[in-house]
Amino acid sequence: MRLPTLAILFAFAACSTEPSPQPATAPTTADAAAAKAEAAQPVPSDADCNLNTPLVPGIPGSPGHLIVSSRNPNGDSELSVLMRVFVDDLNEVRAAVLAHQPPKKLFPTHRKMRCAWPTKPSERNADFDARAQAYLANVAAFDHDPGQATYNAIINGCIACHSQSCGGPLDFIDGMKWQ
Repeated sequence: MRLPTLAILFAFAACSTEPSPQPATAPTTADAAAAKAEAAQPVPSDADCNLNTPLVPGIPGSPGHLIVSSRNPNGDSELSVLMRVFVDDLNEVRAAVLAHQPPKKLFPTHRKMRCAWPTKPSERNADFDARAQAYLANVAAFDHDPGQATYNAIINGCIACHSQSCGGPLDFIDGMKWQ
């Protein structure tokens, strides 16, 4: 059975092709996290869960089969519910790192965002998928080197995606940053 999904965490939008010259500055924490994401182990194979993976009609969270809960009696999409799982996961791994305990791996669950029913099926497109892949690169970087910088890179990926689509939870997501 597929895990229900949630709509909170996605990644970075495309940049312009011609960067403007910037004055030399000291690297920021975000720069360090991005460098770690690039240096992290390659993202595992996505052959079974990617933009081209057909979504199965009729499963919980698909159109016409929303997942009803006390939080939303009208029902949520598979991706929406999965993203709520992401929130719980992120709170759990941050607490583990702060307690000097090894956090669980996030990638095995979070990778499912690319093949889950979104609230609006038309939003499962190349733009969303690119942001999802960037988000998942941040997740893989955190799994490889858990810490504040890689955690905040994940949260920034969520903000980048939700700035493009489904902006409702932006304040909540911003509040998840590890200060």
